[in-house]
Amino acid sequence: MNKKYWRCTVCSDIHYGNAGPEHCPTCQQDNKYVEISKEEALKVLE
Repeated sequence: MNKKYWRCTVCSDIHYGNAGPEHCPTCQQDNKYVEISKEEALKVLE
């Protein structure tokens, strides 16, 4: 499996993995991750 970048739509937490987490460790919301590009992930992390 290829790992992808995922961003929480509530707090913009970034996750790198096979799937987005079911529970955001930062804002505690459930099922809020969407797949994003590497470029978008790098912008959020700046």
